[in-house]
Amino acid sequence: MEPKTPSLALTLITCLLLLPLFSHAHVLTNSTSSPSSRVAFLQHLKGCHKGDKLNDIPKLKAYLHKFGYLDDYTNQTSPSSNNYFDHRLEKALKTYQANYHLNVTGAMDSATVASMMTPRCGVADIINGTNYMQPQRRGGRSHHRLHTVSHFSFFEGRPRWRA
Repeated sequence: MEPKTPSLALTLITCLLLLPLFSHAHVLTNSTSSPSSRVAFLQHLKGCHKGDKLNDIPKLKAYLHKFGYLDDYTNQTSPSSNNYFDHRLEKALKTYQANYHLNVTGAMDSATVASMMTPRCGVADIINGTNYMQPQRRGGRSHHRLHTVSHFSFFEGRPRWRA
């Protein structure tokens, strides 16, 4: 006597065949929300250095603040001082360049702009003053090295297995 219900294998195969129909990726159509448009202002800052005064510098300061490079940045400061490329911004850029193994100049060179325009996850590199991009040193040794300890001892004499 055959059962009238489909077997477990047939049900499983049917589900696997139908799965691609129900799961698909959605494409964003709004161009203002794309990552490249959010950092497009960086192209205008290429070649910018300490002492310059540009309208997009507040956006650069906000970007560096978001990832932990500028601690006490607020956008509510006066617009005239906010557009100024000061020593704090230069120091933050130097830290960014060192973290990403770029030429440390403190200026917005093409390599720095390209690195900043690369999409990233959004987690800050520096959190509460701790730079997670640089290796932490503990006790004079890097934590990336393997530390091994031997927990064994030899028997006294020279014991042998019975033959």
